[in-house]
Amino acid sequence: MKKLVSMLLALLMVCAALPVLADADTTDRAETLREYFLEKANEVEVTDTSVIFTDAVSETPLEIAKNPQKPAVLYGSFVTLWYEAGGVAAGVIGGDSSIELYNLYIGRDVTQDEGVAVLAESSAGKNWNTETIIAFQPDLIICSTAMSGYKTISAPAEAAGIPVVAMSYNDFSDYLKWFKVFCNLNGQPELWDTVAMPALDKVVDVLCRIPADQENPPKVFAMFSAAKDNITANTSNTVLGGMISEMGAINISDADADSDADRIEINLESVYAADPDLIVVQCHASTDDDAAQLEGVYGDNPVWQSLRAVQDGKIYFLEPHLFHYKPNSHFAEAYKTLAEIIYPDIDFGE
Repeated sequence: MKKLVSMLLALLMVCAALPVLADADTTDRAETLREYFLEKANEVEVTDTSVIFTDAVSETPLEIAKNPQKPAVLYGSFVTLWYEAGGVAAGVIGGDSSIELYNLYIGRDVTQDEGVAVLAESSAGKNWNTETIIAFQPDLIICSTAMSGYKTISAPAEAAGIPVVAMSYNDFSDYLKWFKVFCNLNGQPELWDTVAMPALDKVVDVLCRIPADQENPPKVFAMFSAAKDNITANTSNTVLGGMISEMGAINISDADADSDADRIEINLESVYAADPDLIVVQCHASTDDDAAQLEGVYGDNPVWQSLRAVQDGKIYFLEPHLFHYKPNSHFAEAYKTLAEIIYPDIDFGE
């Protein structure tokens, strides 16, 4: 991921703070960014009857037949992506957080739809009853490599002869890849042009409004507020951290992390030495709950209180639906929201 971000930073150096389509040069630069984001999607092959692609674990490309009749999608954010790409799931994940996502992004609680079965109450594989899932007899299982999903279901599914797609989804380019896979599996390739491409255009627009050749790029400390006072730092290997780096800002946590690390423990002395201009907090529950949690953990810490960003009131709590869960076609909104925080003096349009 960091290698890809470095490539994108090189591309951003040629992007000026001009509205997209202002001139031919800007159009060329935007096209370069489009090619970067589409690299993974362009590797997906579509035939008359199937879609061929690599997932996160397969050594060779998978070939999955179009129009599965009984798909089970076992990760809340992937359910919303499946529906966004024209599909209807036969089996889904339940639970409050997933249902909140369904209402927000699909417009209804799909667990209440006729013919839809709730196969588990959590996207965490450790909480699944694999016998229940296999007994449902799906003709396709879509799961995540995160939260032990694939690890839990892969062997039982293989024994039952059920194909499994193990998804790794870490950035906007992954979204474009999986949208292309899903809309073609669902027999609705036209959604690529009406949903995915407008999202890409808007993301590129945001990035091309950020100044090139910044002498003093903003320094950002990106925190992740999880449950039970567990607060860590996001490197550029996370969705949020990668977005910060893509915007030409400095993600200070990268300096303390191994190249493959995604989240690391917080060392406030290192944060103080890095002197971030602002702090963004990826919220797990709600912005209010996570603000209270942050105050409970660090409120009395003198090092925390001495941080310039804290003293200046530049702590921003990010909405979970855009920055914790996968925003899917709302990636453009997430990019714009974050860009306006990091670069408040730039007009990022409507």
